[in-house]
Amino acid sequence: MALVLAALFTTLVLGIPAALAIDRECRGGALVGLSFLYGSGLLYGALLTLSLLHITWSAITTTVAALAVAAGLAFVARRKSLEATGTAGRAWSPAALPIDLLTAYTLFSYALYATLARVWEWDFWAIWGLKARVFVEASGIDWRFLRSPFNEFCHPDYPLLLPLNYAYTALIGGGWDDRWLGLFGVAYGLALLLIVRSLASREMPPVAAAVLTFAATAFALSHYVGLAEAPMIAFGSAGVLFIRRAVMFDERAAMRHGAVLLGLAGSTKNEGLALIVAVGAAMLLVDRSHWRRLLRLWPAVAIVAPWTIIRIALNLHTDIVRGGAFARAVIRLHEGISLLQRLIAQLPDSWMWILMLAALVIASHRVRAAERFVFSVVAIQLFFYVGAYLVTPHDLEWHIETSWPRLTRQIAVPLLFSVTVLLARTFAGEETLAHAEAGQDLH
Repeated sequence: MALVLAALFTTLVLGIPAALAIDRECRGGALVGLSFLYGSGLLYGALLTLSLLHITWSAITTTVAALAVAAGLAFVARRKSLEATGTAGRAWSPAALPIDLLTAYTLFSYALYATLARVWEWDFWAIWGLKARVFVEASGIDWRFLRSPFNEFCHPDYPLLLPLNYAYTALIGGGWDDRWLGLFGVAYGLALLLIVRSLASREMPPVAAAVLTFAATAFALSHYVGLAEAPMIAFGSAGVLFIRRAVMFDERAAMRHGAVLLGLAGSTKNEGLALIVAVGAAMLLVDRSHWRRLLRLWPAVAIVAPWTIIRIALNLHTDIVRGGAFARAVIRLHEGISLLQRLIAQLPDSWMWILMLAALVIASHRVRAAERFVFSVVAIQLFFYVGAYLVTPHDLEWHIETSWPRLTRQIAVPLLFSVTVLLARTFAGEETLAHAEAGQDLH
C-alpha cells in the first residue's frame, strides 16, 4: 500500500505546476484535483515518450523526465500573469458540514471496497493490468505484443494512459504487484469530487454545492475497480464541466482546463475521442456565432494525436468497425424498438436518471436554456454509444449488458451538475447565485 500511495502522491506533486501553468489563480480543492489528473497525464506522456525514444524504463529515468517537464511548467506558471477567472466560490458554511461528512464517509467506504482484495475485474486481467505488467517486464511499451494477432483480446487499440500509470507504480516498487491498485480508482474519484465541489461553490450556496458533491459520488466513484472507467469519468466529466463554464462565462482558463482534460480523456479510452467530437459539436449548437472557440480545443487534439498516429502506423484497428459494419447497422435499425428496450432494461441507477429528468421538467425553460451545452454533449455522446451498438460485430445483447452500464455513468456527472444548478436557480432565485447575471447572455 505504501508504494501505491507514494506513486499517487508523486503524481499529485508532478501535476501542480501544470495546473498553475494553465491557471495561476487555481486554488483549494480544484488545485488538488486538477494536479492529480494532470500528473497522471504527465506520467503517461513521459513513459510514452521514453518508449518512442527507445529509452529503457526505470523509476529514475521516468521520474527525471516527468520532473523536467514539471520544472518547465513551473517556470511558465511563475511568468504567467494573473487573469480574472470569475467570482470565487462562497466561503464554507457550517450548515454544509453534515453533508460533507456523508461524502467523506462514502469515499472512505468506497476505498474499503476497492481495496478488499487484489483487483478482480476480468477486463483488468485481460486489458488494463495485463498491458501494464507486460510493459513493466519489457521495461517499455512492447510494440510486438500490441501488434500480435494472438493478443487481440486485450484491445491493442485502446489508449495507454491507465496502463502506463500502473506501470509507474510497479517501477517505483521494483516489480509488479496489483494488490493495492484499487486506490487509483479512489484517487481519480476524489479528484473529480474536489473539482465538482469547487465549480459548484461558484454558482450556488455552500449547502447546495455540498449536496451536489454528495450526489455525484454515485457516478464519480466507479463500480468497476481497476478498469479505465475511473479516469475516464474523472477526465471526461471535469473536462465537460470546465468547457461548460468557459461557454457560459467566457473564461479562458476554464477553456484551457477543459481542452487539456478532454485530451487526457481521449488518451484513456476510445469514448474519450468521441467526447471531444461531442463537445465540439455541442459548442456549435449552443452558439454558432462563436465558432472560433472551437480552435481553443487544440490542446485536446494535440494530446490525443501521438497515440492516434501510433495506432494507425501499427495498424491497430478497433474491433467495432470490422467488415460489414454498414450492413449490420441497417439490419439493427429495423430492430430499433428492441434495441431501445434493451438499453432501458440495462440502464443502471435508473432512479437517479428519473430524478434528473423530473428536475428538467420542473425547471423553467428560460433557465434550462443556459444548460443546453451540457444537455447537447450528453445527447450527442449517447448517440455515439448507440451507433456503436448498431455496428458492433459482437452479440448485441452481450455487448449492451457488459458496456451500457459503464458508458452511461461516464456522462452522468455533468448532467447531474447542470440539473442541480437548474433546481437551485428555480427554487432559490438566480439573484442568490454567484454569476447568475452571466446567464442572461445565453437566452
